[in-house]
Amino acid sequence: MPLRAMEHDFYEDFQGCMYNQSTAEAVISLFDKSKGESRRISVLDPMWLVNFSKKDIDVYSTTRLCMKSQTKFKLNNIRS
Repeated sequence: MPLRAMEHDFYEDFQGCMYNQSTAEAVISLFDKSKGESRRISVLDPMWLVNFSKKDIDVYSTTRLCMKSQTKFKLNNIRS
């Protein structure tokens, strides 16, 4: 079974990561400062992480995964 193509080399735009219990996915929050745009990467299968670059994995693996709090997401360890 082929792996889903994932965005990689996003480590400079990384803001945080959260877990959505209702969809059982990890959501990676990114913000491009040069464009002023935010975006998200949804990870439904941990196997998709093999598509990330080494720097992406280093940043992702040192960040706490936040859980959904009743009505809204909370991001910890937001990089500025």
